[in-house]
Amino acid sequence: MPPELRDRSILIVDDTPANLALAVSMLEQQGLRLSVAQSGEEALRRVAFAPPDLILLDVMMPGIDGFEVCRRLKAGAAPIAAVPVIFMTALGSAADKVAGFAAGADDYVTKPLQVEEVLARVATHLRLAAYRDSLELQVAARTAELRDSETKFRTLSENLPDAVVRYDRALSRTYVNPAYERAMQLKPGQALGGLRQGDWRADLPLDRFEAILQSVMDSGESAEVGLRLPGRHGRPMEIAIHMTAERGADGEVSGVLAIGRDVTAQKQAERDLAASYAQLRELTAYRESAREDERKHIARELHDELGQSLTALRMQAALLRVRFGADAPGLTEQVQGMTELVDRTIGVVRNVATTLRPTVLDMGIGPALEWLVDEFRRHSGLDCSLTLALDERQLKAQLNEQQAIAVFRIVQESLTNIARHADASEAAVTLRCSAQHCELQVEDDGCGFDPTRLQPQSFGLLGIRERVLSLDGQVTIGSRPGGRTRIVVILPLAPAAA
Repeated sequence: MPPELRDRSILIVDDTPANLALAVSMLEQQGLRLSVAQSGEEALRRVAFAPPDLILLDVMMPGIDGFEVCRRLKAGAAPIAAVPVIFMTALGSAADKVAGFAAGADDYVTKPLQVEEVLARVATHLRLAAYRDSLELQVAARTAELRDSETKFRTLSENLPDAVVRYDRALSRTYVNPAYERAMQLKPGQALGGLRQGDWRADLPLDRFEAILQSVMDSGESAEVGLRLPGRHGRPMEIAIHMTAERGADGEVSGVLAIGRDVTAQKQAERDLAASYAQLRELTAYRESAREDERKHIARELHDELGQSLTALRMQAALLRVRFGADAPGLTEQVQGMTELVDRTIGVVRNVATTLRPTVLDMGIGPALEWLVDEFRRHSGLDCSLTLALDERQLKAQLNEQQAIAVFRIVQESLTNIARHADASEAAVTLRCSAQHCELQVEDDGCGFDPTRLQPQSFGLLGIRERVLSLDGQVTIGSRPGGRTRIVVILPLAPAAA
């Protein structure tokens, strides 16, 4: 007998002492625990008191025969009904064996008993019983684990503020938590079963929702769905649903678990924040526009009023020298000094007016950029190229003054940053315009920087971003430490005038 089967208990039932002695002598050397009964009634009492691991049962006994004993055992409750029964009898016909199996026997040996056959059958059924017991323990442990898991799931889901729904392969709801019933305004148990058009209150069509569920079933991949439901007091409720596939023990998708969260307050906060950003950008655009208008006004006042006055003063000084220079030799030197001072003042006025608003902007964005790049070359000493691909006449009909000023200021700020921080040897400015948009690129071969780690008081790039966003454009700043830096701006254009 294999070591793992020793110490198993066997009940031998036979009304003949000689047969009992023979069976005991066969099994007592195998390390098994043996007990005997000489009648069917005694066997039933012993089994009820202490169920053995296996029963060797004689058929022909006075009173209750072996068939009846087996039927009563198999009709009992567990664990008695699970005890394997081997009939041992001299009745060896096929009909007798069929009757034994019909009574519930697990095996059949005929008398006279053969040692090797009895030991082999006993060992086989003891091993099967051991496998069965082990399997039952595993099943019981797994069942307890699943039951515990289900209890934890229900405890968690029923106390969640989020709605939780389980769908089976037929898209029927097999479980809903109280939060879902409250959100859908349904009574307990009313939400279970298939999806019904009459109960569907979301803005997303039911067939579309079912299609998303089926897609999660088929692919096993999660999905996100947004719904809007009519809430209480006439205020709609927005729900964000996360769907994930549930898999069985075989790894196949057995259903879908959907978790819905009320995001009404969050969505409203996002809308309020977006509106606040939009208002802030409008305010920024208005301030920039007002600033440019003020610059334009001051520049014109300086150019027209102060410039004309200084020019008139210079002419008066020159006239004074012509009229009285011959009679007063010292006057000529004084007038010459005054003229030089007036010339320097006129130059300062022109520089200030140009800095505030270059008059070349009135000629178009192309000439303005040419002037700006020339000034950059002259003051910085860097090589800077300018590429213009545009039709100036058509562009004037599409590029409004605000957009032209934005392009000019972006290039001006970018070139200023290159001169101050880039440590570059060359730069390039490119402006290309089509019927739909203008694309501006400013590039240098300097030391680069990390766009994600700007200095706290670095407002130049931030100002560029805000200018572009206020005009519904796009800006991309590409750079890395030790590499080239490129700023790309795309501004949408209005359709050309007829």
